[in-house]
Amino acid sequence: MSEAVDSVSVDEGRGGGPRTMISLQQVSKTYPKAEAPAVRELTMDVPEGDIVMLIGPSGCGKTTTLKMMNRLIEPTGGRIVLDGDDVTDVNADELRRRIGYVIQQVGLFPHLTIAANIAVVPKMLGWDRNRTAKRVDELLHLVGMEPGQYRDRYPRQLSGGQAQRVGVARGLAADPPLMLMDEPFGAIDPITRERLQDEFAGLQQQVRKTICFVTHDLTEAVKLGDKIAVFGPGGTLEQYDTPDEVLTRPANEFVAEFVGSGAAVRRLSLLELARLELDEVVISTGGAPAGNHPVVALDDAGRPERWLSVPGTDQPPPLVTVPLTGTVYDAVDVMLDAGVPLVAVVDGDGESRGALRWQTLIGDLRAKRRRP
Repeated sequence: MSEAVDSVSVDEGRGGGPRTMISLQQVSKTYPKAEAPAVRELTMDVPEGDIVMLIGPSGCGKTTTLKMMNRLIEPTGGRIVLDGDDVTDVNADELRRRIGYVIQQVGLFPHLTIAANIAVVPKMLGWDRNRTAKRVDELLHLVGMEPGQYRDRYPRQLSGGQAQRVGVARGLAADPPLMLMDEPFGAIDPITRERLQDEFAGLQQQVRKTICFVTHDLTEAVKLGDKIAVFGPGGTLEQYDTPDEVLTRPANEFVAEFVGSGAAVRRLSLLELARLELDEVVISTGGAPAGNHPVVALDDAGRPERWLSVPGTDQPPPLVTVPLTGTVYDAVDVMLDAGVPLVAVVDGDGESRGALRWQTLIGDLRAKRRRP
């Protein structure tokens, strides 16, 4: 194994980019009677508004790092600076009220209503009743739960996915500058988990919080993260970079082995259809004109209905669509499921914006892999 990264910093604020929200500077944690540190001289800056995914094998210091940020665990060395304040210089309880915290087990108080659970921190901060009630309703709307239906329920009356949404709402209640999330979707079934990940990604587009998020799932890290911090054995930071860089340019042998052979497939989820140069589609209401582009017939509403011709095929395949807001991964999934060589890409109104063909995609990906 190659040596770990000694110092990784993303101090972009001075260069005109996003400012640093939380900075870990040579942070270490050694537990009493332990032979080695749980976290070793960790240096990492988290830009404001980013989601940073902390990932690595069990026991590598991810959760310890997260808990040091809000002083649930005290570091034994180094400094942690939150929004300009050294966290060791402020009252621990006051610090935690400035930081949202969401855990896998959710941790809702069973004897409190959903509204009262969300309102815990605002009440601690002395918010008045009207302001608190308004914030509770705002957050329930934000996480897709109708206040009139859920406000007065109790945690036992919720599904696992609903409880996790309430946990996220509670973490956001006091509008904290930083949120810490420790495998928040880890205990949920795969279908609900994927839906919550999609909802969480959409929510982040609205609230733009700085989030440190522990996960064991590399697919989740790639899907949600602006940056990924890969931890190795002994609490060392092996690589801290964008998902694309981690997948395509592992910093060392450990990261390469951790990422594994599925990196190329995972990378497809990073390629947004809206950013690609899609194949042109010729729209026709009659016969299929000659040319090298797919030809599509529209329905009465002006939406793609069927292929009239597709270059390279004798018989046009069934027409399937994928939204422009999706990724290449979504498009490939649809193509494989339908057994077709292309998909029609449509906008929010269902109108054609182009096509993605399997042959074109493979050619583009090969060309990108050959680039230095």
